[in-house]
Amino acid sequence: MSVSEPGGQDHKGRKDHEDLIEDTLGFNLRSLKTLYALFATPRAVMQAIVERDRERYTPMIRLFLGLMGAQIALSVIWGGHAGMLEQAFSTMSEEQLQNMQLIVGRPLEEFYEIFGTIAGFLQPIFVGLFTAGSVLVLRSIGEPRPFSVNLNLMFAILNAGSLIGLALMIPQTQLGLPYPITVILVMLGYFQAFFRGMPESIVGTGMKRLGYSLLMTVLLIVLIFVGGLMMQITAMFGVYLWP
Repeated sequence: MSVSEPGGQDHKGRKDHEDLIEDTLGFNLRSLKTLYALFATPRAVMQAIVERDRERYTPMIRLFLGLMGAQIALSVIWGGHAGMLEQAFSTMSEEQLQNMQLIVGRPLEEFYEIFGTIAGFLQPIFVGLFTAGSVLVLRSIGEPRPFSVNLNLMFAILNAGSLIGLALMIPQTQLGLPYPITVILVMLGYFQAFFRGMPESIVGTGMKRLGYSLLMTVLLIVLIFVGGLMMQITAMFGVYLWP
């Protein structure tokens, strides 16, 4: 007993240290392993979720929040939501911009900055809430499962696409990668994770699996677009209410 205890304590210490890093930064070695597994061995990840094994892989909602945090931090470097709004307004004439400034009741630069702050805060909330609606569809597929299992299964799919979206931010913002290509590649990330990862007990095989994979991929991207639109509308109202 005395021989095995130090090793067990060292393992527990390393585990506590990794958990602290993961809780603080959103990522650690286990997180990177989980992201890799979502593409290399997605079936193993999904099976661990179904078995409610929280040791092998990072919990999917925690991983999603980490990815969203990284995405927001990276977008801020290139202007973030404020920069995107300013770019959208850049096509307006000088007269239209002056009218817009009168409507918002503050300098446009200040308007962009406040909008970016609010939108950056709301993005993970709205995306997470709206995409969680896909759980209502997943729960009707296959054998009954706990809500937490269905939620983590869908966030695993979402994480696969989110990682691709994060990787494409630099090509899109700095190299002019067309936005539709980014959307297609993100959808492929969703599709491969669902098609290759979902256990047969949930979606079956063959054309049935293909059909469910296409359905959930389209559903996720639609929910993300709707969530993003609602986030922008809410952020706009937030700017008007900003002191």
